[in-house]
Amino acid sequence: MALLMHMSDLHFGAHDPAVCAAAARLAARLPVALLVVSGDLTQRATAAQFAQAREFLDALPVPRRLVVPGNHDLPLLAWWERLGGHAHDRYARWISAELQPWCAEQGFCVIGVDTTRWWRHQRGSLSASQIRQVAQRLAQASPGDWRIVVSHHPLAAAHAQDRSHRPHRAATALAAWRDAGAQLMLSGHGHDPGLVQPLPGLWAAQAGTAVSLRLRAHAPNSLFTLEQQEDSAGQGRALRRELTRWDYSRQADEFLPVQKHVLDPPQASTR
Repeated sequence: MALLMHMSDLHFGAHDPAVCAAAARLAARLPVALLVVSGDLTQRATAAQFAQAREFLDALPVPRRLVVPGNHDLPLLAWWERLGGHAHDRYARWISAELQPWCAEQGFCVIGVDTTRWWRHQRGSLSASQIRQVAQRLAQASPGDWRIVVSHHPLAAAHAQDRSHRPHRAATALAAWRDAGAQLMLSGHGHDPGLVQPLPGLWAAQAGTAVSLRLRAHAPNSLFTLEQQEDSAGQGRALRRELTRWDYSRQADEFLPVQKHVLDPPQASTR
């Protein structure tokens, strides 16, 4: 069994320490092979907030992580850094200089794409070059891997109120990446979890906010896990791919599983 944990919108500087501790306990209980974080690690991209985010990530008992920046990880008030071509310098110093990471880990092929732009503080964009590069990496992935693309902004909005936050060229990217073999999109930004199927054979999971106080009224802190279960012969053929949503319960002071979706190709079912 291989398991991926997906968090988004940590917003350190506007975070809840109790929820952070619960997320760490969950990561310790589960056999997480890869942690994916889809941006907005900070509230205002200050050095102190990046240091808090890095400390939190480093303390999680996971062997590998893949992180992409969000729009809040670019300094809003220090406009001279954005205009001077240094919009990602703080993120690079504290988190990673690689803005579009990718990795293959225990049956997951995960490709990160940076949708942030220094001139579009809230909304995002994709370039033709980015779309082409991700498609090339997808085409080179192992056929048996679960092929996943991660962005901060949702390319397929799970809720109507998030449609305006889709990055520029989102529709073009979805079609190109599905044709290149993508099976799942992971994103955040809207602080409201959901799952949609924008194209046949392609799912899009939009995470809520994992540990921040910036909650939508009806959506608690939440995160996703992705699990692959292989055949008993151990030949590496994934028989079941499952996405689980975990919500933070203040009564239990823990993240608890609340929804499970089976994403088995070619015909996905839900339970």
